[in-house]
Amino acid sequence: QEFETKERERFQHELLQKNDDENGECVVRLPLIPRLIISVDRSGTLHQANENIDLAIEMFRQSDHGSKIIVGVELGGNPTRNDFRDFEPAFEIARREGLLPIAIHCGEVPMGLNEFEKDPVLLKAYEEAVSIIEFKPDRLGHALLFSDSLMETLLQQQNPSIPIECCPTSNVMTLELACRHGGNLIDGTKLHPQLGKWLKAGYPISINTDDSGLFCTDQTRELLLVAKAYGLERVELSEIVLSSVEHIFDPRGDTKERLRMDLRRRIDELMATT
Repeated sequence: QEFETKERERFQHELLQKNDDENGECVVRLPLIPRLIISVDRSGTLHQANENIDLAIEMFRQSDHGSKIIVGVELGGNPTRNDFRDFEPAFEIARREGLLPIAIHCGEVPMGLNEFEKDPVLLKAYEEAVSIIEFKPDRLGHALLFSDSLMETLLQQQNPSIPIECCPTSNVMTLELACRHGGNLIDGTKLHPQLGKWLKAGYPISINTDDSGLFCTDQTRELLLVAKAYGLERVELSEIVLSSVEHIFDPRGDTKERLRMDLRRRIDELMATT
């Protein structure tokens, strides 16, 4: 499990290999493999961004422990503050070093349909999203308010498409989609602007938690929510889980194969019980 640096201690309980389910029974889970993504805050300055990127590179290089734990860098935070292009030089440094993968949160605010948008605020959001896609980070965060033209651009990309980190509960709550259905998360998730399209197109996505303490969710609940909202069978859900392994940040190259084997074995066990 990848933790952003801003998420702090509230994940401590998730590092246990056993947890109690709703009935108080002990549920054996796959052990988590905690990894850290160093986050650049959009509310900060380019100087602060450079400091964070430099620190991540230094820690990755100088310590065996650091290179095992730190797996990438990202841009996140308040989407109404500043612009990816303000911080692009810092992420260019990370890319030139060739050590750490990059994730950019984007598409979290309304944007124009295309470059002919008249509203300057919507045009700016559109142009920022275009610049992020052109930068080609290793993953996109959220991307839930991308215009149809930008989604078409993503769907047509090859070699390879940029995977998207989807956080269903967070998206539903921040867009107040559940409010239209008496607070029902499942019905709210059905209104997600992009998730249904991604699933139908087979676009590379991973299902994640975002602010799990605030939204009272975890990885299992998020997967169950998506399955119920879109009528996914176990096989379809398993494919999403297994394919998301290909999107993890694994700069040392020693985690993906382990995860593939553990998840495949666990899925086979669960399938055999039905």
